[in-house]
Amino acid sequence: MSHFAKLLLAVGATLCFLGRLHATGYYGPDFYLDDGGKNVDGSPEFYWGLEVRRLAKEFHPTEKRVVSEKAEHKSDEEASDNSDLSDATEDADLKDFDVALKEGRIKPPDPAKAKEEHKLAREIITSPTAEFDSEFADYHRGAGAYLNKNWEEARNAWEDLLKRPEQDRHYRTVWAAFMLGKLGLKTNDYQSASQWFQRTREFAKAGFADSLGLGAESYGWEGRAEWKQEHPEKAAPLFLTQLALGDPSAVVSLKALIPDREPVEGMLNYGPEADERSSWNDEQKKEEEQKEISKLKSAAQDPLLRRLLTVHILATASSPDLYPSDSEAAPVNRCARWLNIIKQANFGGIEDAEYLGWVAYNNGDYKGAAHWLELSKGGSGAALWLRAKLQRRDGKLGEAAKTMAQAVESLRSAPAYNPTAENDEKWTEYDYFPEGPDWGWGQSAHGDLGELRLARGDFVQAFDTLFKGHLWNDAAFVAERVLTTKELKEYVDALLGTPPPKEGEDYNAKLKYLLGRRLVREDRYADAEPYMSPPYDKVLEKYVKALKDGANEKLSKTERAHAWFTAAWLARYDGMELMGTEVAPDAFTDSGAFEFPDLAKQRRSGFYQQVSYDKDGNEKKKNVPIALKASQKEIQRLTANKIEPDIRFHYRLIAGALAIKAAALLPDNSEELADVVNQAGLWVKDRDEKTGNRYYQIIDRRCPKTKIGQADVAKHWFGDQTGPWSASEEEAYRAMHKELEPEPSSE
Repeated sequence: MSHFAKLLLAVGATLCFLGRLHATGYYGPDFYLDDGGKNVDGSPEFYWGLEVRRLAKEFHPTEKRVVSEKAEHKSDEEASDNSDLSDATEDADLKDFDVALKEGRIKPPDPAKAKEEHKLAREIITSPTAEFDSEFADYHRGAGAYLNKNWEEARNAWEDLLKRPEQDRHYRTVWAAFMLGKLGLKTNDYQSASQWFQRTREFAKAGFADSLGLGAESYGWEGRAEWKQEHPEKAAPLFLTQLALGDPSAVVSLKALIPDREPVEGMLNYGPEADERSSWNDEQKKEEEQKEISKLKSAAQDPLLRRLLTVHILATASSPDLYPSDSEAAPVNRCARWLNIIKQANFGGIEDAEYLGWVAYNNGDYKGAAHWLELSKGGSGAALWLRAKLQRRDGKLGEAAKTMAQAVESLRSAPAYNPTAENDEKWTEYDYFPEGPDWGWGQSAHGDLGELRLARGDFVQAFDTLFKGHLWNDAAFVAERVLTTKELKEYVDALLGTPPPKEGEDYNAKLKYLLGRRLVREDRYADAEPYMSPPYDKVLEKYVKALKDGANEKLSKTERAHAWFTAAWLARYDGMELMGTEVAPDAFTDSGAFEFPDLAKQRRSGFYQQVSYDKDGNEKKKNVPIALKASQKEIQRLTANKIEPDIRFHYRLIAGALAIKAAALLPDNSEELADVVNQAGLWVKDRDEKTGNRYYQIIDRRCPKTKIGQADVAKHWFGDQTGPWSASEEEAYRAMHKELEPEPSSE
């Protein structure tokens, strides 16, 4: 029997349960297992950035991208329009000139003077200046004209440079070709632009100096030129190659190739903006829709564009509009339209068929999903995941869990989702395990597997899956309510000694502290102390001493009562840190700011409460069966690991019960008695009104002649008053915290 259960027997308190209530103003994912675990039936969130990078892994350019530190922080447009004037360009220009002098590729009569003239030319590139005649001077002349929008003069300067003998243009051939390509874009000569960007790479491969990595840079610019010519099938591999080289701006550029992409307010769009679209009449809307369908049909014929369209639909079309307008027409079902176009094309074989299976799954067409899955190779992480979803829908829980385990391992080890370079690591970690309002690809995969394992009774495996899948709240629920203390302790002990992460939260340390607080709730104080987070190991010592002194019959009643009240004070004001639950009911992980969903109640009852609103804004609630029912073994564990009392800020009830134990040792009508009971009432009145009423009856019966008692009786409830013992406890508490310097508790 837990300590609180014993206290309940002692004071005869009756506690009630509070239903689930989400606090207003909270946003973001909390529990993957919430709402009856319905995520296990739904489609995961697909990420455009992640999927196009997966496709980009198939491209292996030999060029190397060169990025200056400052350019890395510029926007795509800034970096594009000013690349020839960036710090990297200036540094490369000066260094190349020095090397050309040392190697004898240029031979001015006065090298020092030529070097100074070159440096001056860079500084005043917008104005004509005398400079030693060389490829560098030709380039500067073209750059100055380009900045002044003298396009013909710029073209002539760079073409003159390229007319020099090969040995006289080693350093600026690549630069000139690249800028001639940009000049083609500026003058709307897109075919010429494409050719010059191709020649940029050819010159670089031929051995001409490419100190700025313009060969790599040219892919994205050529992709833009092809897009301007309405050649999406040519632009797609160029943008993906750009992405393969590590240029993240390609993620946005690739969106330009999606013909039915809706404009997003405040974002970079291609084509008509949202306000322009809203002004179209029915005829214009119909005309635009026909154009989109025509482009979609063309895209379906190109294998790469087909794959891009599919993943874009998965990344966008499955997110419903949360606030649709009654006046707006129903949005186009992109999933159904795309599947119909693919079906009409009647392809014999199709790459990434499993992704079309996901489109069908998103559309509620599970038979179609199975059809596309069978046409796929079936071994990719996405294919295995889809198979697990379908097996789960067919009631094949064991097969689904096994397949999902293979999917998680495949996703974790697949080259497409594994970082191979520093820049890869940044986007992979963000998209796979993001921190924000959406479930990441990796989080969803681990969430599905964790839920399947939980339903099958594989509890330690379920916890391990959720914990390693960065689903902390779900893992914490299993740790606190499903695992036995022995199982949790063995898991935590195996983690001890693991070095903390270089950045971000140390979840191993959080789990260790969770175990410590669970052991406190189970009255295993000596076992708990090594797992407590400092300085609450020291606070726990004081709490345990107060409990022992309160129970020590060798001490006087007054001494024992004071000890019980000290324990009560610590339980109230350090209770969250000493014994608070990580998730429901106390929500330590969120400092108690929000009431968390009661997953244990959902899984024990087999239902969750679905909240909806009618057109007048009235709230409607109904009980909906959970997706995966808990086994009898899990229900037994949920009952055995029940929080006592199972109520938000449950430690306040414990504090109140401890204070009433102190009251039992104090004489009637003493100010100390009134002080102790009044404090107990203040702590519990907002948590449990019945218990509060019981405590008020003690005030009414035993303290009517005291100052505090008279004030409470006059008010017919507890008053915010301070008595002799509460004042001394407050002072001692502040002194203790000043000495230990813990983080202050918000609850």
